[in-house]
Amino acid sequence: MSEAIKLFVEDARAVSIEAAAKILNLKFKRSGVEHPQPCPHCGGTDTFAFNTGKEKWNCRAGGIGGNDAIGMVAHCEGLDVKSREGLLEACSIVLGRDIPDEGERESDEDRQARKKRLEERRLQNEADAAARAASQDEFREKERAKARGIIKTATGLRTSVDPRGRHYLEYRCNGFPDASWLRFGASVPYWHGQDERGAPLELFSGPAIVAPFIGPDLVEIGCHITWIDLRQPPKYRPLLYGLTKKGLACGLLDWAFSDAPPLAIDLADGLYEQLPAKKMRGSKKGGLIPIAGHPDCSRWVGGEGIENGVAFGVWEGFRADTFYFAAGDLGNLTGPAEPSSRFAHPMLKKPDAKGVLRALMVQGPKPKRDQGADDAMWVADHVDELVLLADGDSEPVMTAAAMARARARHARPGRLIPIVWPRAGYDFSRMAVETGE
Repeated sequence: MSEAIKLFVEDARAVSIEAAAKILNLKFKRSGVEHPQPCPHCGGTDTFAFNTGKEKWNCRAGGIGGNDAIGMVAHCEGLDVKSREGLLEACSIVLGRDIPDEGERESDEDRQARKKRLEERRLQNEADAAARAASQDEFREKERAKARGIIKTATGLRTSVDPRGRHYLEYRCNGFPDASWLRFGASVPYWHGQDERGAPLELFSGPAIVAPFIGPDLVEIGCHITWIDLRQPPKYRPLLYGLTKKGLACGLLDWAFSDAPPLAIDLADGLYEQLPAKKMRGSKKGGLIPIAGHPDCSRWVGGEGIENGVAFGVWEGFRADTFYFAAGDLGNLTGPAEPSSRFAHPMLKKPDAKGVLRALMVQGPKPKRDQGADDAMWVADHVDELVLLADGDSEPVMTAAAMARARARHARPGRLIPIVWPRAGYDFSRMAVETGE
């Protein structure tokens, strides 16, 4: 790689996630640093997100993410950064300029100036990365402390005098576990947006199921919050909306919890957006959500979400020899994929940067080589049977590849890892409710 190309790549590495997102015309929420949306490459509804505070991006559908603009652009544009062509094309998009001509002649003076600039850029990039890492560590510890505070103020779900948490799981899962892991808060604040001073705004405060994320030492590293509204079947979660940047520019007012839902045309035009009724605080990476039983058990059962784990446990009668868990999301269940294992979807297509329809690339079944221990949820070494629960209402090809990757990621000599699928088009929660079993 020539000095000109090296400098070209280093310049691209200095571009922020925020700047790259604007180049890609990605969607920004009106406030906050986390910006969820459909993945430009994989599709979905809120499968993709970038974080301008942490300088990270993640695609849950593809099971891939990173902490630089080059990788994010490459994923969104379907480029392979492992290849020279893909890397340089991604850098070109990030910088908005052509790839340098390596055959171009330059004077000795220009060459020395470029080498000096390259070294200065490299050192600055390293310094910036170190500063970001320190800031992220500080932010992570503050978020973990907040998560522990939320868990501490909630009461045990099965013993709470307020039955709404138990009713939610009965409606969604046909029962609830006789365990102390899950908790219930009668009035958990939902923060969204900022005031004129930059302070977070409380959209509303309502009942919620609070679940911890725990690490291998069983210490709480984060929490998962599911707000509930028993008047809103079939999910029994509140309908929440937020004003977008486009809506703000049009002079519309913020949506309040007491307001009627926004007009369908305003939602379709992107003036308002529906907000998730589930949030995570603290850290989830490498952790898992305990549902019932204890990690000392040799048989573990779980999948992506809490409701499916509870529903399957109810169906099994919450076996005494089993630990039931949830990973929180698909990426945390499976871990990242080896880039070389990507394959073309047999049916789905998407337009490329030039508008040409091409096969949608799917993250493959092979785990990424040399990944970290916390790149996926932990599984104790003594586990000899790990039952993985798939979602039958997700895109089947991508889900099958992800579940195969999870099995390969968590494989150990002598460990059985069956993958259990619900009825096509269903998840275990819906099956439990409709069958009453």
